Amino acid sequence: MPQESNIHIQFKQMSIQLNLGGLSFCIFNPSLSCIESIYHLPLPPTMPLLVVEKELQDYLKNERALCQDFDTIKVIHNNQDFAFVPEKLFASEHLFEYLKFNVQEYRNQIISHDTLEQEGMINVYIPNASVNRILRETYGIFEYEHFTTLLLKVLLMHNPQKKPAVYAHFEKGCFHLVIFKEGKVAFFNYFTFEEPIDMLYYLLFSLEQLSMDTEVTPIYLLGDIIRNSEEYYLIYKYVRFIYFLPPQKSNPFCQNMDPTLARMNFILTHTF
Repeated sequence: MPQESNIHIQFKQMSIQLNLGGLSFCIFNPSLSCIESIYHLPLPPTMPLLVVEKELQDYLKNERALCQDFDTIKVIHNNQDFAFVPEKLFASEHLFEYLKFNVQEYRNQIISHDTLEQEGMINVYIPNASVNRILRETYGIFEYEHFTTLLLKVLLMHNPQKKPAVYAHFEKGCFHLVIFKEGKVAFFNYFTFEEPIDMLYYLLFSLEQLSMDTEVTPIYLLGDIIRNSEEYYLIYKYVRFIYFLPPQKSNPFCQNMDPTLARMNFILTHTF
């Protein structure tokens, strides 16, 4: 009798990040334990929804690397329609109540939530339902979370004891600011800015409100920021200890990537 084969075909894994300006795709090859490729599909925020859907459908059909089978797919929704709620105060029947001060316009969208059990927090947010639908039609079942949920998980990996520290994740014209103090997440906010000096004001004002000493407390930078940028020089002028957050040790496949590329796609590459 022929013996049953125990060979398991190991497909690649993919993470997809939905930003306000488009989508990013990251393919991980588990056989080689490395990030194989990263793709970006720019979709301006002003683009009509029907055009966005058509552009995405065409891109998924024509980009050969995205047409293969994947073992797992993780979708990350990155928008400002989110709110962290203490688990003790959370009630699933009041989801919109937690978002009413964060969401400019609400049209009966789907509201989802992620649980951070370690912190006793719930992240309530509005995912991009139309993009989720297209991805589901293309790939079938997948998991999704909000960007800020994953960001906080990564920062807790870097600072599990929650020592006093500041983390700033930059994107074009905005940044997430996370502050640890007294063994807890003391601050988490999202700021938009037109000029770098506005960014500096938000940063220093937030630190002042929490009585954080800029001569002692380190700040870690990640996302779309480089050393030769005005944002970096402004922060360097007022904060004594400034670092770029390195890839986590549990993700060795990021170690050989171009540092700027890895930093710009920090959360996207830390989902595997």
